[in-house]
Amino acid sequence: MSNDSQPMGAVVVGTGFGLFTHVRALRQAGIEVRAIVGRDRQRTAERAAPLNIPVASDNLEQVLADDPAIRLVTVATPPHAHYRPVMQAIAAGRAVMCEKPFAKDLPQAREMLAAAEKAGVVHALGAEFRFDSAQALLRRVVKDGMIGDPLMFSRIYQQPGGSGDEPLADWWTDAQQGGGFLGAFGTHMIDQVRSTVGEIVAVSAILRKLSPGRPAMTSDDYYNIQFVTENGCRGVIEAGQYFPGPFVMATKVAGTRGAAWIQSGAAFGDPEQLWVKDTDGERQIAMPPELVNPTPEPFGVEALIQTEMDRWHTQGFDVAPYAKLFGQIRATMEGREPPLPDPAGDFRDAAAGQAVLDAARRSAAEGRWVEVEKL
Repeated sequence: MSNDSQPMGAVVVGTGFGLFTHVRALRQAGIEVRAIVGRDRQRTAERAAPLNIPVASDNLEQVLADDPAIRLVTVATPPHAHYRPVMQAIAAGRAVMCEKPFAKDLPQAREMLAAAEKAGVVHALGAEFRFDSAQALLRRVVKDGMIGDPLMFSRIYQQPGGSGDEPLADWWTDAQQGGGFLGAFGTHMIDQVRSTVGEIVAVSAILRKLSPGRPAMTSDDYYNIQFVTENGCRGVIEAGQYFPGPFVMATKVAGTRGAAWIQSGAAFGDPEQLWVKDTDGERQIAMPPELVNPTPEPFGVEALIQTEMDRWHTQGFDVAPYAKLFGQIRATMEGREPPLPDPAGDFRDAAAGQAVLDAARRSAAEGRWVEVEKL
C-alpha cells in the first residue's frame, strides 16, 4: 500500500450479491468498504445504511474521482451490466474484480481483457469457489499428479427447488440479459474444470427450463454439458436449479493411476471430504489448515432479502471463499506473495470461461458438438 497507516479502500458496484457477500468478504480480508454504487441513489443509500457503508451513489466515475483511497472496484451487477463499470474502473486506473458470467459474449469479454492488460491494472474474476475447501484440495490432488493424467471429470448437482414460482430477479429469467442457471452456476463448474483438468476445447450441451411455475422464463434452469479438454480428458457437468426429488451432488475425477472425489453431505453446505483411490487403496486426504473455511454465517438484515436469489446468497456459503479471493487480490495489489498457492482467476480466465459458455449455448441451440473459440 502507498500508505501503510490507511487500509486499502474498495467500492462495491451492485446492491444485491455485492451487498450480501462482497461487503462482508472485503471486510474479512482487511479491505475497507468506502462506497457502494447502485442504479438508484436513494435505494442504494437505504440498503447501505444497515451495513454502515459511508458513501452510497449511482455514479461510479464520480466516486472514484472523489476518493483516491479506493484502489479496488468489485462489480456485482447483472451480467449484461458488467461492461460499463469494469471499463470505468480500468479507465480510472483501479484494480477490478468482476462477477461471472463475465460478459454478454466473447467479443465483449475480449475487449475488457484487452483494456485491463493494456492499462496494467490488477484484474480478477469472481470465481470464489476456487477457494472452497474441497474444490481447492481436489485441484491440488489432481495437479500434483496423485491420480495420474485425468481421463474423466464428472460433476452433478440437482436441487429439488421450491414451488418454482418464488420471485427471481428480472434479469435472471431473461436469456437476452444473460440470465439462467448455466451462466450463474455453470460458470463456476466450467472454471472448476478448467482450473483442475485443463482447457475445454469442445462441448455438447443441453439447456432446459424445468420449472412449471415460471411460464414466461426464457432462460434455462437446467444444463448438461459434455466436454473434452485439450489434454484429452473428457467429462460432463450437469446442474438443475429445480429438479424434484432428492438433492444430488457429486464431483469425481478418474485418472490413469487412480481417482479422486469430493464426498459431499446430504445437503448443500454440509461438511465435505476429499478421497482418493489408487494402488495403495482408498483413503481420505486430510484438509490442509489453510484451506479450512469457517462455518457460514447468514446475512443478518432480513429486510434486505427480497428474492429467491437473495435467499441463496445470504446463507453465507460464498463469504469465506470470497474473503480468501480478496486476500489473494490484495496481496497482488501490494506486491506481496499471495497467502495461498492456489491461483485466483483473472480476466483471461473470465474470457476463456465466456468462450465455453458461448459454445455451450450455441451447441444447445444447434444440437451439435461445438468447438470452443480460442482467445
